[in-house]
Amino acid sequence: MRRLALVFILIATPAIAEPPRIVADIPPVHSLVAQVMEGVGDPVLLLDGVASPHGGSLRPSQARALAKADLVVWIGNALTPWLGKAIRGDSLPLLDVEKTHRLHLREDHDHDHDHDGPIDPHAWLDPENARLWLGIVADSLARHDPANANIYAANAAAAQARLAILQTLLADRLAPLKAKHFAVAHDAFHYFENRFGLKAIAALSAADGDRPGPGRLRKLRKALLEGGAVCLFAEPDGNMPERLTSGTNVRIARLDPLGTRLDPGMMLYAMLLEDMTNTIVECLKPQ
Repeated sequence: MRRLALVFILIATPAIAEPPRIVADIPPVHSLVAQVMEGVGDPVLLLDGVASPHGGSLRPSQARALAKADLVVWIGNALTPWLGKAIRGDSLPLLDVEKTHRLHLREDHDHDHDHDGPIDPHAWLDPENARLWLGIVADSLARHDPANANIYAANAAAAQARLAILQTLLADRLAPLKAKHFAVAHDAFHYFENRFGLKAIAALSAADGDRPGPGRLRKLRKALLEGGAVCLFAEPDGNMPERLTSGTNVRIARLDPLGTRLDPGMMLYAMLLEDMTNTIVECLKPQ
């Protein structure tokens, strides 16, 4: 009887479908996707953020993850052109999503050319883009997994609401600093500046992978001395700022656009924005 009962249970119980296999390229994108997938599954993080996403080759484990993926959510060719060649299945390049706020690379901070030239790929640093993408990710997941479409939609809506509140709080904290002058070692923060009304007066490296020559070094040094810059913001692994600020009152602070020092997962994106805001406020406030 017990065997018959067990057989009956096995026959009567429908098989539980596996969640779709989703790969996200960088930690901030992974965080957004993880929020949408909460309660259903976990996306795979392809690039841990320690190595630059702008150029590289795939490890065997990364290649296997891409080969098995039902969907790859990534920023797009502007950030990782090499990754596009490795994706074989369905993909969601976020920079191509309609209504995404896109900015052009700033070639010259003295003449802020925002209307032509290559697209700046660091679009995740605009929380308005993140809010848009949450909904698009939910729609894309629903196409691959209709049974959980309602969960994806509800998760995305909840994440959008949380992010809207956070954006307002950050805007209030940054508003008093709009007149403060600062420079950046790597011009990766254009979207964040644009959203919150800040503006760097100069950048050492104008584009990803750009190696500044002596002329640009002198130009930035002059901008620091004559432009009234309070801070020079560098990325965690940057080693040039100390030379540039020697003999000045310019403070150095580290900003991490990829969240490399944060634990990957749902909370990373919000923590990334909060940490950047805290660092900016601390460096630019009167001391």
